[in-house]
Order: sequence, then C-alpha cells, then structure tokens
Amino acid sequence: MSLEAGPTPRYKGHVAPTLPPLSPRPPRPEGLPPLGERPRTEGGALPPLDPRPPGPRGLPPRPAAGPPAPAIPRRGRRRGIGGGAVAGLVAMALVAGGAAGAVVATVLDDDPTAPRVPATPDRPAQPGLPLQDAISSVEPSVVQVRVAGGQGSGVVTAPRGLIVTNEHVVSGERRVVVVTADRRRIGAEVVRADARSDLAILRPDAAAGPGAVLAPEPDANLRSGDTVFAIGSPFGLLNTVTVGVVSSVNRRGSRGQPVIQTDAPINPGNSGGGLFDLRGRLVGVPTSIDSPIRGNVGIGFAVPVERVRTMLDAVP
Repeated sequence: MSLEAGPTPRYKGHVAPTLPPLSPRPPRPEGLPPLGERPRTEGGALPPLDPRPPGPRGLPPRPAAGPPAPAIPRRGRRRGIGGGAVAGLVAMALVAGGAAGAVVATVLDDDPTAPRVPATPDRPAQPGLPLQDAISSVEPSVVQVRVAGGQGSGVVTAPRGLIVTNEHVVSGERRVVVVTADRRRIGAEVVRADARSDLAILRPDAAAGPGAVLAPEPDANLRSGDTVFAIGSPFGLLNTVTVGVVSSVNRRGSRGQPVIQTDAPINPGNSGGGLFDLRGRLVGVPTSIDSPIRGNVGIGFAVPVERVRTMLDAVP
C-alpha cells in the first residue's frame, strides 16, 4: 500500500507510517571506569548483615524485674459543699422535678373532664359546637333561589318558614323557584324587598326545610377573630360550605349600610345564603365581595342579622 504525498495524517493510538527511522546509538566514550562486580554468594542468597556496632544510639538493656514501685499517695480533696448541703440540693431538685412533672402532665392531659383555664371576663371564649355539628345542624335550611337571569342562595328562617335572600338576586321578580337541600323544587313569592339593605323575603308555596335560628344579640355578639362559616350555592353547587373568621363587625357597604367583613370564601352564587356561627345561628347574609377578579380573594361582606330580623318582622 503506497501513501500519497501530502500532510502527515494524524492517528489516535498508532504511529504515523511516514515517521523517519531511529538514528543509530552513538558509541560508548572511551576512558570510563568499568562497573564494579556484585558480590557473589553461594546459592545466590544475599550476604548476611554485619553485626550492629555498639554506640550511643543503641538502646539500653531492659532492667530486670524488681519490687513494685511504691504507690503515690492521693492528695486531699478540696473543701467544698458539705454532705448536708448536698442533701438539701437533692431534695430541692426532687421537689422542682415533681412540680415540673405536674405542669407537663397538666399541659399534655387531653382528658375532656380535666379543668380548663377559664376565659377572662373581658374576652370570653366563643361558645359553640364542633364545626362539623354546627354545619350539619343548618345545612337543611339553606336553599338555592333560581330566577330567569341566574341563581343565588337563600335561608329558611324559624319559626315561620320564610326565606331570606338578597334583593339583587330577585330584583324585578315576583315569583321565583326554590331548590331545597333535598333537591325539591318549590315555587315562592317575593313578599318584601329592600335595595338599600340588599335583602328580600320569600314566602314558599310549601315547607322548604327546617328554619334556622337567628342570633338574638346585637351584632350577634360577634368579634374580630370569631369563627364563622358560609353555606350557599356558588357557581350552582348546592350546599357548598366555606369557613373563615370575622375580620370586622362594623364595616360600611357601598350604600353606607353596616356589613360584616369575613374572610370565609364567598363567590358568585353565595349571595343570599347564610353566614353562621359555631352555635349554628344565622348571624348574617352574604351580599358581596371586594375583588379585582370574578372570585374570592378573602374579602367578603354580609348583611348583619338584625337587619334580617327587621325585614322578617315587617312581613304580615
């Protein structure tokens, strides 16, 4: 195989075929002394080591065993806390440990019959049921209100069975359809409406469900931080529950009317539903949200229950 003239090709791991041959090794210069011969031994073994000469680096001989060295007497203890003081400290530690154990046992004890720290008179604890029980006690009272242009929510109230909702849900209507919690359809008449407070009262043609109890106290005795929950039909989903707290009791609405502010999620379709406390009492009627989008951002408003009571009392 012949190679064409040109640049030398590059190969990985091989010698290029055009490299020149190695030049001959130069002759050995004259005058160098001959190498000494290695000592030869019989059988090819190495010669024995020379005995080590004695000198200052040699280790001294190990002394013969003798009698054991005398024990070194221990120094006397420093003078410190006496026995009586130690006993006193131990007793104090036991007493403190018992007290700490009692505190830990009190904190960790989850026995419902154990005494609890009473709430201070100026900040009484919020009374109520467990959240699940409070919700189940009022769910049958919440209905869906359907009109020609859309739908909202309503609450059956005790003791007359009248339904409260928002005025803007039934605005301009005289008859509406109510869908109960057990999915029955009932006709209802709009018997009273007030645009300023955004409330309307409906009289159903038949019993629409058990009536919810209205909180009797002024402002329903609500304070900022109290737990509340809303039930309604946002986006057409019946009996949807959302939970939050009261943010403020005495806000002012767009028309200057008093409203309750809450962070319980309120969305389109919640209007006219119920805002309840942990005792299952109606404390307000969700009416609007303050949001840059069509949805909840944690700022919702409800008409206080005393306005609801005033409207109900005006119905013959």
